[in-house]
Amino acid sequence: MLPDKKNTTSGQTPMSAEKNVEFFLGEYQSYKAHVESIDTYAAISQAVSQKLQGIGRLLDIGNGGVIVYDSSCIQEIVGLDLFLDNLPAGTSFPENVRMVQGSALDIPKDLDNFDGVVMVMLIHHLVGKTVKGSISNTRQLLSEASRVLRPGGKLVIMESCVPSWFFIFEKIVFVPATWVIDKLIKHPSTLQYSPDFLFKMIEAAGFVNVKREFVPKGKHVIQYGLKVPSWITPVQPVLFTAERP
Repeated sequence: MLPDKKNTTSGQTPMSAEKNVEFFLGEYQSYKAHVESIDTYAAISQAVSQKLQGIGRLLDIGNGGVIVYDSSCIQEIVGLDLFLDNLPAGTSFPENVRMVQGSALDIPKDLDNFDGVVMVMLIHHLVGKTVKGSISNTRQLLSEASRVLRPGGKLVIMESCVPSWFFIFEKIVFVPATWVIDKLIKHPSTLQYSPDFLFKMIEAAGFVNVKREFVPKGKHVIQYGLKVPSWITPVQPVLFTAERP
């Protein structure tokens, strides 16, 4: 379910939610092919898979219908996203995977008590009307993740981050840049955070044993849905792990 179009003061804006649904649903096969073939995603998959070892019941928030880690080592996986009820006909998943339609900012109440929560390249898509609103969305996401985790449960976040100087630039140009992107570009607007900023947000959300590591980029990355040489962009995959106390 998409947000009420009248409610634009908080949460993900209707434009952002709708464009994310339209893009990732419409480009599902293309995006899935990119994930399966681009070298950077091979490194991402390996890094995430290692952190998910030993987790029995996992909630994959913002799954997008694409599993980028080894699902065979996990007993039960629930994938959550806005459009999973509308995936292309014939889309199939392993027997231990169940897809549920819902919002990352308001996770269905019947989904709880997970051993682990994973988010892969989700946070930068939760765009609000302003930078402040977008940051508030990330806080809400982390609060929801904490709520659905059992005590001692593990949080794993793989996120596309940028250097601090580029994050400052993004904040300055956010409003006009978002307007241009929403009007002229098929891909939804994004806001990418610096590793330090996200690390502090995870700690502020009450998680403990917060750690991060940089995942090496390959020759290519995905930017605005396109495969581009990694050297032309400042983005850096960063893997965060933490625990709910």
